[in-house]
Amino acid sequence: MMNNEIPKDILPTLIVGLGGTGFQIIKRLKKLFNKRYNEQNLPIRYLILDTDLKSFLDDSLKNNEKCQLRFNEGVKSTLDWAYSNPNFDWLPENPPITPDFFTSTDQGAGLIRPIGRLYLCKNSKLVYDTLSTAKNDLVDLYKILTEVGAVHLENIDRHKVYIVGSLAGGTGCGTFLDVSVMLSKIFNRDNTNLIGMFTLESCYDDKLSSDLDAQNRSKANCYAALKELEFYMSSIKNPDDDRYTFKYNNIGEIKLEKKLLDICYLVENKNEGGGVLTNIEDIYDLCSLQLYHEIGTKLGSQLRADYANFICKDKDPVLKRDRHFSTFSSSSMEIPVENIKRYSCFKLASDILESLYSSETEEEVLNLKAEELKEDIKQELDINTYLVNNHMIRIKEETLDGSVIQNSLTSAEKRVTASKNNWNSDYEINIEKADKFLEEFINENSIAYGVRGLSRILKETSTLFKQEANAIIPPSNVGSANSVFQSISGKLDSVKKLSNSRKNKLKKSEEANSIKNTANNFISNKENEINSYIANELCKMITAMIDEAVKNIDVLSRNIDEYRSSVSMNLLRLNNQANKTYGGNIISREMVSKDFYDNFYEENYGRDNLKPTITKMMKQEMFDEIFDMEREKPRDINILSLMNYDIKYLINLCAKIIEEDKRLDNLSLIDIMRKNAEVNRQNPKLYVKEELEIAAKLAKPFWSAIKNPEVSWTECYYIGAVKDDNITNGFTIRPDEEIDYWIRSQTGERSRQARYVETSNPSSIDVIHITMGACAGYLPDVKNYKMFYLKLLSEQTYPLHLDETYVGLDDLVLDVDELFKIYTLAQAYGAILKVHGKYIDNLSSSNMDGQRFVYKSDCNLSTDKIIDSYKELPKNTSEIEESIILGNSRSQVLSRIEKDIALTSKLAKFITAVEAVHSREDLIKHKRKYIELYNLLNNEDDIRAAGYQEGDFIAYEKLRYQNSFRK
Repeated sequence: MMNNEIPKDILPTLIVGLGGTGFQIIKRLKKLFNKRYNEQNLPIRYLILDTDLKSFLDDSLKNNEKCQLRFNEGVKSTLDWAYSNPNFDWLPENPPITPDFFTSTDQGAGLIRPIGRLYLCKNSKLVYDTLSTAKNDLVDLYKILTEVGAVHLENIDRHKVYIVGSLAGGTGCGTFLDVSVMLSKIFNRDNTNLIGMFTLESCYDDKLSSDLDAQNRSKANCYAALKELEFYMSSIKNPDDDRYTFKYNNIGEIKLEKKLLDICYLVENKNEGGGVLTNIEDIYDLCSLQLYHEIGTKLGSQLRADYANFICKDKDPVLKRDRHFSTFSSSSMEIPVENIKRYSCFKLASDILESLYSSETEEEVLNLKAEELKEDIKQELDINTYLVNNHMIRIKEETLDGSVIQNSLTSAEKRVTASKNNWNSDYEINIEKADKFLEEFINENSIAYGVRGLSRILKETSTLFKQEANAIIPPSNVGSANSVFQSISGKLDSVKKLSNSRKNKLKKSEEANSIKNTANNFISNKENEINSYIANELCKMITAMIDEAVKNIDVLSRNIDEYRSSVSMNLLRLNNQANKTYGGNIISREMVSKDFYDNFYEENYGRDNLKPTITKMMKQEMFDEIFDMEREKPRDINILSLMNYDIKYLINLCAKIIEEDKRLDNLSLIDIMRKNAEVNRQNPKLYVKEELEIAAKLAKPFWSAIKNPEVSWTECYYIGAVKDDNITNGFTIRPDEEIDYWIRSQTGERSRQARYVETSNPSSIDVIHITMGACAGYLPDVKNYKMFYLKLLSEQTYPLHLDETYVGLDDLVLDVDELFKIYTLAQAYGAILKVHGKYIDNLSSSNMDGQRFVYKSDCNLSTDKIIDSYKELPKNTSEIEESIILGNSRSQVLSRIEKDIALTSKLAKFITAVEAVHSREDLIKHKRKYIELYNLLNNEDDIRAAGYQEGDFIAYEKLRYQNSFRK
């Protein structure tokens, strides 16, 4: 039932990954496509843009998928160059960004957005050309695939482009806007869907938990990036607005003619159902799975139609804003193929180790095996060719011929020498034969008897060889053949001289017998000498080998014992996961029990299949692959040799064997659910319906907004499964009847929002929940982000783009613009002064009638009802009344204005009163005066040392940019 057919309506797709997040998501996406579509060529092109060298060291990336952004020269030199370049007027300069976060230009952007953008703009020509090349590659690949008939594809004139990254860091957060602008220029937006997928700060809670400064900058980054998105995602009402023109070195100007992105996904780490993904790896998996579904299954074409109907159809009725943003989640009912493979892998490794480690064989059987081994070794070495075994020529009674006796004695003596010489000349060959034979015996019997059983067999074999050597009668020192013959030659002469009388006959017989016995004793002694020598030599050789083998086995036994513990821990984790609903990379639910795991393993790899499985594993090509790039490889291709290495090699071998087994890939989940229903005595339709209901409840999009969800967005469920080939209805593709039953059982609005989409994975049924057309203002963390944005802005810590003409004035939180306006104009008009590092309230009362400035200042802007002061600025902080001090820092003052209603009201009324009586020209002139005063008071040491009024950087920046007071 496996369906690896590429959807005909798949669009040529470019996925651009920004920074570390983009890299991690693309890496997983490539793995998903390889797994589902094997090595088939797809009209998909990947590209990683990053400032961190580590992203480009991964082997999964091809060379044309990499674009590293570098400065080449140092960070400080690059900044100095950028400050003098008119195309970088967005870069905060006062005070300058310092390269304190950097030791080299290969380490990333350090969570500083302007540095991320600086990297990109410094390499703008490289980026633009790389994006253009990627587009051309994509078009060429698509044409080739279609023309050669590799796949039947449609939509050759349409494209889809994804930009994937984080809004919380430095590289992705600092580059997403310009990359989107460049892609808008490179691709024809009339036939291209440009889609953003961005993770927000909460996704990195666990990763940044120990670094408070990084957390603060990450939140501020998010707010600044969301401000930009909110502005550039809105419909372009005035194309001539300078904010839609982007300038780059060696490229020129690019004018944004359509909204930045067609669709923009924002992803948090939590959902409205209370689910939390605490691990960033899980979020990477969530995003890659969503991309896989949109790019590689029928979900993509369905979504295109639905987005056309739903997104940005009308404004949000509460916030009165366009609905630019979307989000998603998935819940899967699945046969956990990967987990079952991992379980089988560790179970196979565990069974191999258990079989190697333990022996339940009885002692008697082991002893018989030792006897058998001893005889097999002797046979392997053909020991009988060295032995005599009573085959030497003996002297018979009737033979008293001296020459015959002498020849027999000499022959026996020579035979001993020859046998010893043969043994010695064959010694190295015999060692090699015995060594190989023992090794083969050990490997062939390691699983049957275990290393401990093997150790006992080998020790018993060694004992048997010793017993056999000791059982042979040691040879006596009988002298040489010549000396023995000399001792009996006189007797031979005497015997010959005796007459044949009856009396001499008896004596002659006795003497002849004595001669015969002496000669035969010598010959027997020589036989013993040969047998004893060979037996002892053989014993020494084999026992030395066995001692070494036993010593190695003892080491292996300790290794195996340690490995068993390691494998058992992994197996325990998998066992704990089985038989329960669990949270994983996506919320997924196993629809099989642990019994299924065990049955699958036992049927395919269990103890009955252990030996053939090991034989299949022990091949040169398997070892070459798992030891690839390693300095040392096993000399011998066998299971025990493997035990001398790290346990990972055994596990890798087991994993490879199981990965090559395609039986799991073709298991159908719907068939298993039908069996589950049968076991539970339930109607299959009702059983699947109940399970789908659970999955639908779990699939809550990872965006935890809860404010007015009924009017702020449209939600759709997509049930992804392999279609039932038996069900056809004209041109309509329908799922299995149980899934179709659930979809049709939905009522009201939900019935229109539940759809079937065909996927290629028979082992999973996915509930994909898409939120369409929401507003960023519903993000619960927006106000939290804003607080850190203001804090870092006021402290002149620059994680942001401060150029308001670049950022846009539309704030996500409605009161931010008003807050900045009050803060800035109160200082420009003299209502707030900064004196000796203290911010003071320079208005005497909240009553507009007869209100007076506390201190005289060049910033004070009077009216008929607001009287200037005669009182000079204080010479030191001790002269300032405590009651009028608003704070010691910009963040304290901003917080005070935001929270103190009376103060906010007084300042707002003051600004209104001043602007009501002064002309626009006079106000502009006064603001310019404040700008000049700031430059004077903050750049001349002698004036600053005099202790007079100081200028405020935020007010200075706001006035400069809001009134176009450019340098």
